[in-house]
Amino acid sequence: MRLVSMLALALVASAGTASAAPPERVEVDTEVIPLTGFRLEPPGVTRDGDSLRFRGFLCRKSVAMSPYRVRLERLSADGRVLDVATGRVSAISGRGQRCTVYTVTAPWRLEPGDRVRACAQRGDGPCPAGG
Repeated sequence: MRLVSMLALALVASAGTASAAPPERVEVDTEVIPLTGFRLEPPGVTRDGDSLRFRGFLCRKSVAMSPYRVRLERLSADGRVLDVATGRVSAISGRGQRCTVYTVTAPWRLEPGDRVRACAQRGDGPCPAGG
């Protein structure tokens, strides 16, 4: 009898998981600020409940010291920084085109005209202004 109860519970749990909707992809105007010796790929963005999840790649192009985080800035249409979110990245050791994945979750609701600026950083502070 206990085995039957456990199986029923497992079926109910898996049914709830199976019916969960896939993450909603969101189009975001993103400006990527380069960091010497690295290539920061623009992130893919999905809605995760009340937050946005940004996920992309950071790749080494030279022997420069690795950044330790990716910073995302939510900018208004006139370029003011409205919000900031950061995510840690693991060091990329060695030479060549080695890459790591970055993920940043931001509790943002983008308004029309908002855009995002992304940069990889070795220190603190804002992303450099783009061109």
